[in-house]
Amino acid sequence: MSWIGSFSIRIEDLATQPVNPALWISLGASVSGCLMGITVAFSASAIADMDNDYFVKPPTVDQKMWFSAMPALVSLVSGLLFGRLVNLIGKKHSLMLSAILYFTGYSVIAYSKDFILLFVGRAITGLGLGLTCLSLSPYISEVSPTRHRGKFASIMQLQVRIPIT
Repeated sequence: MSWIGSFSIRIEDLATQPVNPALWISLGASVSGCLMGITVAFSASAIADMDNDYFVKPPTVDQKMWFSAMPALVSLVSGLLFGRLVNLIGKKHSLMLSAILYFTGYSVIAYSKDFILLFVGRAITGLGLGLTCLSLSPYISEVSPTRHRGKFASIMQLQVRIPIT
């Protein structure tokens, strides 16, 4: 028998016992927490790379600071804007919308040659960050079985923190 956290798994039980689909849904949704951590931690590695010849004019220190702070500032505003939206379309669809926002924001960042487009991309990822913060924890607590609810909330928090470290 091997122990993973407080889950006990016996190899012979995997073939005989059906797995509750809510467990897989909760684990899959908690991966969104990893996107939150990546969004917060992305600026540390990106700022170190900004001084190369990629840009026509290298960014100033103030621009780098704004680049780093943009998702946190936008997520504050998006929390106020998206609160009603989460209630209207539901938490699952809010998480789907946040994935689209993350994809769009990182696509803009990846293909930008101008510092203004980097700001726009970071602002879009900040919108996704705010929407994920609003909808992820309640969604996991609603979907996960009562017996495993605390474990899945902890897994989600770990997935937020691991990319930051």
